[in-house]
Amino acid sequence: MRLFLCEKPSQGRDIARFIGATQRGKGFLSGPGTVVTWAFGHLLEVASPEEYGAQFGKPWRMDVLPILPTEWKMVVKQSSAEQFAVISRLLKQADEVVIATDADREGEVLARELLDYCQFTGNVKRLWLSALDDASIRKGLDNLLPGEKTVRLYYAGMGRSKADWLIGMNLTRIYTLKASEQGIDELLSIGRVQTPTLALVVQRDSDIENFSPKPYWQVFADIEKAGMTFRAQWVPAAGYCDDEKRCVQHNAALAVEQLCK
Repeated sequence: MRLFLCEKPSQGRDIARFIGATQRGKGFLSGPGTVVTWAFGHLLEVASPEEYGAQFGKPWRMDVLPILPTEWKMVVKQSSAEQFAVISRLLKQADEVVIATDADREGEVLARELLDYCQFTGNVKRLWLSALDDASIRKGLDNLLPGEKTVRLYYAGMGRSKADWLIGMNLTRIYTLKASEQGIDELLSIGRVQTPTLALVVQRDSDIENFSPKPYWQVFADIEKAGMTFRAQWVPAAGYCDDEKRCVQHNAALAVEQLCK
């Protein structure tokens, strides 16, 4: 049996319609020798620290940090357990899987983490689609990629996921415990992406709050040539300007104005 593994139900329905898999099942559509199923985004997630040992549970302890798993564990999201059971059962029956998730790194991770978790050993193909119209689906099916062609996207995605986990789980605990020593009884959430993004927002808010207006000068000239009139703007030399290339020397601007006249 060939199993198409899609990223979401709407994607699965479009592909199933095109290949004639019209028989409805719970969490899948089927046709002769072919089944189409789908996830709802990521059905798996990296296990929480306590899954690696009771010492990493609450209350948090500084002496056991950093948490550096030697063998990473994945767990099924509680909200996704029902659909995961469907996919797991179908993978046991499949001889070949066609990964039909979104054509990007996260789409690759979403599918392959399921294949690895369920220990699928059959043939793997990749349906690479940028659109779900009939012409795009036909072209993709006529040019299925071998699984090894895109597997590196999976490795890259899992590397990103593990980096997020290592930074988030360890630094959140360290910052929270250090803050607690100073009497701050709050969770201080640290993230690889969220923290620098928050820093940008804070810096921008600070710039706005501490903004002090400063005068600068511009010189414009209305120039006529061959019966046509257009407006030109003086570009001051760097020595007259601030960091934003605005003229801050009034006398220089007045001198340019006089020269133009």
